[in-house]
Amino acid sequence: MALDDFLLSRASDRCSAPTTFLRLYQWDRPTLSLGISQKAERVVDFDFCREHGIGLVRRLTGGKAVLHHRELTYAVISNDPFFFPTKDICGTYRRIATALQAGFCSLGLSVILGASQPTVRHNLSRACFTTLNHHEITVGDRKLVGSAQRRTQTSFLQHGSIPYVFDSKLLAGALGLKDCVEITSRATDLRRCLGEETEIRDVANALISGFEMSFNVQLAATTLSDVEWQVVKQIRVDKYEDLNWNVLPKLA
Repeated sequence: MALDDFLLSRASDRCSAPTTFLRLYQWDRPTLSLGISQKAERVVDFDFCREHGIGLVRRLTGGKAVLHHRELTYAVISNDPFFFPTKDICGTYRRIATALQAGFCSLGLSVILGASQPTVRHNLSRACFTTLNHHEITVGDRKLVGSAQRRTQTSFLQHGSIPYVFDSKLLAGALGLKDCVEITSRATDLRRCLGEETEIRDVANALISGFEMSFNVQLAATTLSDVEWQVVKQIRVDKYEDLNWNVLPKLA
């Protein structure tokens, strides 16, 4: 989260040259991430999370709660109007979804880009994977990828979660929901779609290829300087390890 925050700040600098970053990463323990404006006391079962070792962090992006556990997270950060319609939120979602779709296609998985739909009723709306919005990716009528954005005047950050194994019981417990049946009926995962023999590294490589094909580019690995890493570490300490930031919405 801190690294994505840093990259968005760098891309938002008006002196920054046009650039795009793609990050693919996993989490070292189950972690519930809240959308930037969600109120934790209305969403999170803190006792359940403590008992099951579930971490809590607030994303810079919007959207609903996501349980990062046995999944692949992607982040796209860009200020480049050549590749993205920077003033068009839906258009940006569509460009990224098309690249993801190309990656899944190379794995033999046929996916659909969902059109915007109304938010579901009742408490299920706490969870990202119970709603379908902004060209998000589905297999059949079940959601496979959940995505959310944060935009500045000149750039954007889009986060997305791609479950390898979707644990609806753990998600329902973390959100204080008694019934996980309807959550299960609305979501799917890579293991169900591709089979257990598919490695998460193969999925990551396929998605990288999908972005390269969709945008007709060759992605290059990059890293930060020691000074930049120190800035990222300070953002982590000052913001993402702060209970107030993680529990309270941005305007509280």
